Amino acid sequence: MYESDLFPRHFIISLEPPSNYFGTNKVFLQDSSPVVKYIKDNEEVLPIKHDIGWELETLPLSMIKSIRTFVLACAIRLTMGGGRQHCSMLVNASRFINVQSQLKYEIAVVLKRIQQSARVYGALSPDQALKDPEMAALEQTWQEVYTSTIPVPEWATIQNCLHRAASPIKVIEVNSKSTEPLNYSHYRNGLSVIAVGGYSLSRGMTLEGLTVSYFLRSSVMYDTLMQMGRWFGYRNGYENLCRLWMTEETEGWYQHISESIEELREELHSMVRLGATPKEFGLRVRSHPDNLIVTARNKMGSGQMLRLKIGLANRFCETSILKRDQASLKANLQSVFRLGEYLEKIGYPPSSAEKDRYGWLLKDIPSEAVLKFLGEFQNHPGFTLTDPRPLTQYIIERSETELQAWDVLFASVQNSRSSMGNNILKNHTLGIKINCQTRTAGSRSDSKTLYVSNKQRVSSRGIEKVGLSSALIERVESEYRSSRQSTQSNMNYPDRIYRAERTRPLLIIHLLKIKTASQDEIEHRDPVVAWSISFPKTETEEERVEYVVNATWWQGQFGEDIDEEEMKGDDV
Repeated sequence: MYESDLFPRHFIISLEPPSNYFGTNKVFLQDSSPVVKYIKDNEEVLPIKHDIGWELETLPLSMIKSIRTFVLACAIRLTMGGGRQHCSMLVNASRFINVQSQLKYEIAVVLKRIQQSARVYGALSPDQALKDPEMAALEQTWQEVYTSTIPVPEWATIQNCLHRAASPIKVIEVNSKSTEPLNYSHYRNGLSVIAVGGYSLSRGMTLEGLTVSYFLRSSVMYDTLMQMGRWFGYRNGYENLCRLWMTEETEGWYQHISESIEELREELHSMVRLGATPKEFGLRVRSHPDNLIVTARNKMGSGQMLRLKIGLANRFCETSILKRDQASLKANLQSVFRLGEYLEKIGYPPSSAEKDRYGWLLKDIPSEAVLKFLGEFQNHPGFTLTDPRPLTQYIIERSETELQAWDVLFASVQNSRSSMGNNILKNHTLGIKINCQTRTAGSRSDSKTLYVSNKQRVSSRGIEKVGLSSALIERVESEYRSSRQSTQSNMNYPDRIYRAERTRPLLIIHLLKIKTASQDEIEHRDPVVAWSISFPKTETEEERVEYVVNATWWQGQFGEDIDEEEMKGDDV
């Protein structure tokens, strides 16, 4: 068996999560807005990347709000008859024990203030109680976090339970130096606890009754992120009270992981339907594009090149990281106009495009037009998955068969004051009126690189249904609801279900209005160009395209190798 491949030969079983499991699908793939709250105020107080000697002077206001939310959740559970059940809050904001100790102290100060207000004012009438600043802050948090999303008891009922809910809450450190163990079995009447930790809290520990989580960490490695995600589990009876604070960028990574897991499950289901074994089917599974992130870093030395072969069939890729220098921005905008001119020349003028809710659609476009555009577009050299060389190679190999005819969409939102058409640039025209999509420059953007939003997403949800018939869309959505045993007609559908039905690839041209991180001004006078491609399935044996990256690229793309540091455990 020495040097044998560890990939299974005979079978893989996909264990489907039960309907009552609070997992990645419910948190990140469905509407995450009720559950996920963004951390935007930490950088000056407690930046994600800080050293071992960081001095914590106060808590981010978002963390204080999360503590208030936890107290409210405990009170609401009391009104639901959950008095003898465990209630937990997780705070994972540093891997340094020194910083964790400071966090514990500051959290205890905030909690004591809440407990004192609940004891003094909780039994008064709401009019009297809300004169206290802390009680008023609790009521405002109740309004913002809970009342707009779920049916909850009226404020007077919750207020009467606040003292009973807040008084037993303890703040405990969970790390190698902590003296007080987190042992739920010692509390027959239920333990209410705020657990502060890092590595020890991230792996191998179950937090009973986990309701509120404050997660201020970063990593791009799937296993690290998933193990840190202690908030997944069974939340019978209080699932709608669960709330999760994290940065928008971190949510984007979790969404990406969730989508990847779902796509991998679909691959396994396809294997079962075909009656194939992993040995026969395994290369297709292992060619998943996200292997670039899952496995790449731990295979590289500081200067070693890593070659990865990735299948593009039934995949979606887009330029969510762009060059930001003026020459590149202008060149990419010019490439859109040259595409329009070329389409006009070969008999497919953009002015003849049919209007779709997502923009202007041209059908049956020859692959030469797509190859011409990709060849002229200036891709960011650090964003390997949109490298035009392997992409064009893949398209050329199929340009006379599966990828011969394309759908091309010039994306345009329906209602916008940012109308750009004949006057995008002087002396240029597409012959169509385009309402630019608005996107925010991600926090990691600089003068040379533009990250399209912190989630690094360009396209809107559902855009891959463009060009499909309404009957086909209705069928795949119905099948998806049935597979999820859901009767909701307004649920969020993953784009992969539309992609699986496409017979033509889809190129999407995005003209973006980029706002600053503070969202108070437009960054560029002219629209910023990005593109997306939805590749259909292939009926032929797939020659996977090759991408080459090195450790320098990885460091520039993803920064600190936090996953490797995490394996060392907490640092004092």
